[in-house]
Amino acid sequence: MKFVRTNHYVILAHIILLILQLLFWNFIIDDAFITFRYASNFYKYNQLVFNVNETPVEGYSNFLWVIWIIIGFNLNLDPLLFSKISGMLFSHLCILILYKLAFLLNKSKQFCNKVIIIYVLTPNIALWSIGGLETALFSFLLLLSVYIFIKEIIEYNVSKFKISPFFFALLSLTRHEGLIIFGVTCIFLLIFLIYKKQLPKFKKLIQFFSFIGFYFIVYLPYFFWRVTYYNNLIPHTYVAKQDILTISVLFNRILFYLPLLCFLFPVILIIGINLFKTFKMKNYNDKKLYIILLILVLSSILILINSWMPGFRFTVPIIPFIYLLLPKSINFLSFFGNAYRIDPFLSKNIKRLTILIICLSNFLLIFTFYPMIHIYGIGIRDCNIKLGRWIHDNTSQNASLAIWDAGAIPFYAEIPTIDIYPESLQDLYIYNHPEDADYILNQNITILILNDQYFEYIKSDARFITNYKMIFFAQLFYADGILGLDYIYQVYLLKSYYISNFSISELLNSSPRFYI
Repeated sequence: MKFVRTNHYVILAHIILLILQLLFWNFIIDDAFITFRYASNFYKYNQLVFNVNETPVEGYSNFLWVIWIIIGFNLNLDPLLFSKISGMLFSHLCILILYKLAFLLNKSKQFCNKVIIIYVLTPNIALWSIGGLETALFSFLLLLSVYIFIKEIIEYNVSKFKISPFFFALLSLTRHEGLIIFGVTCIFLLIFLIYKKQLPKFKKLIQFFSFIGFYFIVYLPYFFWRVTYYNNLIPHTYVAKQDILTISVLFNRILFYLPLLCFLFPVILIIGINLFKTFKMKNYNDKKLYIILLILVLSSILILINSWMPGFRFTVPIIPFIYLLLPKSINFLSFFGNAYRIDPFLSKNIKRLTILIICLSNFLLIFTFYPMIHIYGIGIRDCNIKLGRWIHDNTSQNASLAIWDAGAIPFYAEIPTIDIYPESLQDLYIYNHPEDADYILNQNITILILNDQYFEYIKSDARFITNYKMIFFAQLFYADGILGLDYIYQVYLLKSYYISNFSISELLNSSPRFYI
């Protein structure tokens, strides 16, 4: 595919995105270190596991991103830096693909310029390109898959060989939601072929099944390997993270996304009015219908995914498709202004004013999560990473760790770790028996990192009281008006395991985050 010719808007979009990425640079999500640990264990021991030489558990949901991080290990690059640079690369590629896709839909370079500027001024895009997870890669592959699919199926001769299934397969290897997106695409293609009168029925069937077949040639080997290796048909991460979808759960998830909806309200309102008018007049085309279908499906998936992370991570792949519907909607506003004889100056400049309002509203979204990600990013660096390295330096390979936040601390500690979170991603026994103190205490875990939220079933056990001593507290972040409460680890050491008082004092003296 030909890349877009450089123009001032494209350059400006890259500059804006880069500035926001540098603003968020210190942010890293703790879950990213789970991916790093799997990649590290594969690089060092040829095992795609959280704990080496244990039964494999699929505690990640981003296979292709794990493979990508393994490449970084092979190049002897720090995974933290490699993940950030990679995310930046894929997010900047998203700008180019989005420009091409916008032109494919609207045939107007002027509107393409507006779409990419509005896109990069949505700060979530920059935030989750440097957060350490696969979000930017998934967004890039989704945009690329959709661009190639539309160009192959709708723009060109439908009878030609299709390569878009290959990119949909890569999308599905990046996150399992890609399989749902491909399934919806297949339904759209089937309906499209049914109404395509130029092709005989036999050729339509060949086209449809060859499209599906090419996808599964790539995807099925991975699928069979995953099921065989992890002995699980449904990925464990999806099972562990899902709640029963009650009215209360649904309400809380909608409430979680409410700030985003408020700031995107101008966009949603303009597009909504235009779509209502478009469908009422039956004035729509196949490309727009496909984009609308993707938005609806991706938005529905949001309801099924339990998310706590700042910056609305799972909305990042949806946002560019919403903006692709914006140009025609703004045109409709201009027509509306002329039709109802609004003030001449306002009517003449309604497009510019609308775009300015949207850009400003999008950018202001930054204030909903920047304070949180600033505090959290510093805490991960100054507390979790530092504590993980301290454990690594003061324990041997036969030591062990049990912790709720099984991310940066176990990655840097590099010792066997039990994920004692009640809905454990890394330990199937804990997941099925979340309050079994015997399982934890009978193993004589070297270091237990607990807190006040959940672990009374361990703290009240006589074996814990007899065999463990608290050596210090570690504070991930402090209470303030934004977070509302402290996040404090209680670090316990097995009494029979020796760590010198000097080493403990050295850590305590190094930072106020560690104290007795």
